[in-house]
Amino acid sequence: QIFIINMAASMAREFPKLTFLCRFRNASPCLGNFPAVEYSRPRQECCVQVARYRAPPFPVDRGRYKPDKSDPRTPEYKKTLKFDRKMWGRQGEASGFDASICWPTEAELAEMLEEERDWQPSLAEMQHNIAVRRAADERERLAKEKLIAANLARMPQLIEQVHADRQLKQEQLEEAKKRKDHLMAQAQERLGYGVNPKSPKFIAMVEEIEKEERKQKKQAKKAKQEAMKEAYRKALEIEKEERKQKKQ
Repeated sequence: QIFIINMAASMAREFPKLTFLCRFRNASPCLGNFPAVEYSRPRQECCVQVARYRAPPFPVDRGRYKPDKSDPRTPEYKKTLKFDRKMWGRQGEASGFDASICWPTEAELAEMLEEERDWQPSLAEMQHNIAVRRAADERERLAKEKLIAANLARMPQLIEQVHADRQLKQEQLEEAKKRKDHLMAQAQERLGYGVNPKSPKFIAMVEEIEKEERKQKKQAKKAKQEAMKEAYRKALEIEKEERKQKKQ
């Protein structure tokens, strides 16, 4: 028993919050009737258990409450018809209100009917809406089928157009490659050595060659126009000679 008391005392010193489990001024029931006065501690050093006190509820007036609407201190929401209906629902006839206030007014009834028309249409209206929606879906389906049929009819032409575009693109790429090779050959012929297509010398030479080509095209076009004018002039002279011969 002394060993148990020593152990309990050491636990009390290490864990002061657990001292309420054992009273050291008197013999603990768990330690038998052995006196434990010599192992007792001063009262101010002991950890006293806090009482689990619960105060009784604050007294509330259980009488019938009816707000004074003439009092300016009364909140505005207590002066409304909604609050009066709530009081009648809680207190019944003891509230002093007539049960007829619970029925909707004409304005509220009109609002309820309008809401019902908007959110709860009649069976005929729902059937009409379904018919309109089905008709719209049918028109959309027919238009889609018509478009698909027209596209299927145009498919061979579209395929040929795609192939033609691809062929034209390929020809343009080949022509650009040939032109690049031709320019590279001209650059090597002029400079005497191979150059980088991105070098400033090559770019300047390409601009010079393009300028010369434009000039040649312009001269060729001008020569062609001169040739056409000469041919037209000769044709007019021949026509005049033929007219003279016919007059003679």
